[in-house]
Amino acid sequence: MFSWHTAIWIFLIQALGYGVKGLVGFGNPLVATPLLSLFLDSALIPPGTLLLDAPVNAYIAWKNRASFRWRRLLPTIGAVLCGVIPGTLLLKIPFQRGLKILLGLLVLGLGVELATRGRRSAGRDIPWVRYGVAFVSGVCAGIFGINMLIVAYLKRQAASYDEFKGGLCFLFLAENLFRLVVYLAAGLMTPAVLLLAAVSVPAAVAGVAVGGALSSRLPERGLNACAVVMFLLSGASILIKALFFGA
Repeated sequence: MFSWHTAIWIFLIQALGYGVKGLVGFGNPLVATPLLSLFLDSALIPPGTLLLDAPVNAYIAWKNRASFRWRRLLPTIGAVLCGVIPGTLLLKIPFQRGLKILLGLLVLGLGVELATRGRRSAGRDIPWVRYGVAFVSGVCAGIFGINMLIVAYLKRQAASYDEFKGGLCFLFLAENLFRLVVYLAAGLMTPAVLLLAAVSVPAAVAGVAVGGALSSRLPERGLNACAVVMFLLSGASILIKALFFGA
């Protein structure tokens, strides 16, 4: 059981994370996972947030199903799913400090990538590079519940925003469902995970509602800047804590 103080912090952090998702359309694990890992066991967070993400991605994927490019998308999904298995096995190994250091570095790297994305030109799609990025992204999804490495790649290669959004959400849905099966088989869906999800549900609903309402009033450049700042601060916080305080 969580204390009232812990439950309140979970609610606030998840509301912030899903508020970012409502604003920019993705990124809630990048905001919430580092902050939750400051006081929760790392093994609780990916399964707990997965129970919220799967239905959201299912809804968005269904709305954008006409935009899928199946020939390119299905092998990419397969590579992501292959990465989820070793990532999940790593999640069960009890080296919490090492996991948090890796998480901090991952979030910092993604923050830098987001900050510099606008200065890079799109390159041509190289299948083996895409599959490699997808596999590593799946490993990160298994460990941290963060499957954002493939997002940066697909964003540059998509011919349109609808194609990017539709294909990405379907990829996320496939990864979510597969990871749910893997987590169940690995015995990670514990009562504590279910409690985390239950506390997070109202936070997710409130965050997405508020974020969606604000998204039409803020410029895209401002939204991206806010997301980058949050990613960098979250990554730096978890990395410093893990390195110097061993937590």
